[in-house]
Amino acid sequence: MSRLTVTPQGDALMLAGAIDETADLMSLLGRAQGGRLALDLAGVTFINSLGVRDWIRFQSTATQQGLQVELRRVAEVLIHQLNMIIATRGTARVTSFFAPYACDKCGREESLLVDAVANAQGLARLEPPPMTCPECGGAMAFNDFPERYFSFLSQG
Repeated sequence: MSRLTVTPQGDALMLAGAIDETADLMSLLGRAQGGRLALDLAGVTFINSLGVRDWIRFQSTATQQGLQVELRRVAEVLIHQLNMIIATRGTARVTSFFAPYACDKCGREESLLVDAVANAQGLARLEPPPMTCPECGGAMAFNDFPERYFSFLSQG
C-alpha cells in the first residue's frame, strides 16, 4: 500500500507522504493535461533510495514523452535529493520551493516558500530572498549555505 497520496488541486496534482518503493510515480504521467504536468510537492515528507530511483525514471519518461513538468512548493526533503543527485532534476522546472530560514530577533526557525520565478535573478547570484518572520516581524536569515542549497537551480 502506497504511503503517497495524490490529490487534484486546481491545475496541479498535490503529492503528500512518502516517495518510496510503493509510490506509483509513473501513473502520474497519464494525468498530464495538454503536455503539462504540474506537481505540488509541499506535502512530501520522505524519500528513500528506491523512491529516488523511481523519481529519476519518472522524470526520464516524462522527458521522453515530451511532457513539461513543473514542480511547485518543493519540500526541503526533495531539495536535498535534487542537490545530491543531478539526475533527479530531469528537465522539470521548479517554480517554487521551501528553504530554511531563522529569525535573529526571536530565534524562530522555519521552512519558508521561495518563488523561484520572481526571485530568479537573485537566486542565480546565490542570493536568498529576504524574508520576514511570521512571529515577530523581524528579518529572517537564510539558514544554510546558498551555494549548496541553491545548486539544484543550475541545470547540469
